[in-house]
Amino acid sequence: PMLALLVYGLARWVNGRVRFRALDWVFTVFRALLAAALALGISSAQADFTQGLLARWSFNDNSNEAKALTDDVGGLTMKRSAIGSDSKFKVNADGSVTLGGGVILFSDAVNSASEKFGVLADGGTIWCRIKYLNAPAGGPFFSFGLVNAVAPGDWAQLVLTPFFASEGLGSRAKGPGKLETGMASGHLPVKVGEYANVAIVFNGKTKKVTLFVDGKTADRHSPMTKLDAFQSLMIGRLKASSAQQMQIDEIRVYNTPLSAEWIDEIEPLEGK
Repeated sequence: PMLALLVYGLARWVNGRVRFRALDWVFTVFRALLAAALALGISSAQADFTQGLLARWSFNDNSNEAKALTDDVGGLTMKRSAIGSDSKFKVNADGSVTLGGGVILFSDAVNSASEKFGVLADGGTIWCRIKYLNAPAGGPFFSFGLVNAVAPGDWAQLVLTPFFASEGLGSRAKGPGKLETGMASGHLPVKVGEYANVAIVFNGKTKKVTLFVDGKTADRHSPMTKLDAFQSLMIGRLKASSAQQMQIDEIRVYNTPLSAEWIDEIEPLEGK
């Protein structure tokens, strides 16, 4: 009887160990599947480049102007105004908008006092797929960016924006007081009448302003760790004294300074 009891106890112990190991194997597989799912979710967010995306105007809903000018991330609607005689504006069937030389589109929800967009003062990215339709004499011409105004202004209101000049595209950024940086040389080439992927990046930690144009980059040292106050994201005639016609396919605002590799992979959202 004692031997039988010992054999029975050993059998129970072995059975328990086997079941425990089987259960442990199940948990191991579950943890692996969960990790894979999380990794897939992260990579998916990275694959369509929406991680850190605060706003995106794709202009794809061309059923009416209000819908075309509504951000498809947070539902912010841009306002439209114009100065001067070239006030032409068109929502195009291909998911773009065409702006005459006097037109501005702006979102005053994108401002430095906002909890959501105030982080851009420390660092962020504005990416735009843009086609410059003409190259007027004079300039420079400022086409999109953060502006401390809701109407075309002057140098003091241009906080973070690329500019078009005869030498190519350059960048400008303004900090508090008299702190600012810009490009007097090293402009990046762009062709009139052809789309270009243009991004301007401010990084307060590294004190750099970087311009990206179709895979090419131009860095500039920044004397400031923070951008000046801004009242809006603006497209079109940012500077009152200079006008340029353009076509915009899409514009995005990210809450972080994106890398060159990330920016190179961004593609505009396709219309449905």
